[in-house]
Amino acid sequence: MAYKIIHSPLAELTFQQNIIYLEKEWSLKEIKNFINKTQDVIDILKVDPFVFSLWEFNNKIRKIVILKQITMFYEIERKNIFIHLFWNNYQDPNKMKRLLKM
Repeated sequence: MAYKIIHSPLAELTFQQNIIYLEKEWSLKEIKNFINKTQDVIDILKVDPFVFSLWEFNNKIRKIVILKQITMFYEIERKNIFIHLFWNNYQDPNKMKRLLKM
């Protein structure tokens, strides 16, 4: 059974912001690695979205570390996977909780 992947506007924005961050701080190789790892995770989610950990602050949201610096947050609803956020782990975690409406 394949799940449908839906990116929120916030997920699209934060994905791009993380690309910009990687452009400033890392190499083109790291950017490609981030994009490839993100696609690998999405391919896994389409088949088995329950494989990744629940987020400790909300048991409906799951998380996966894409790179040491970036974590993706998503939610499963029936046959849909809602990607909410790509979080740079060096930011204030309270901001993340607000973005995810905690």
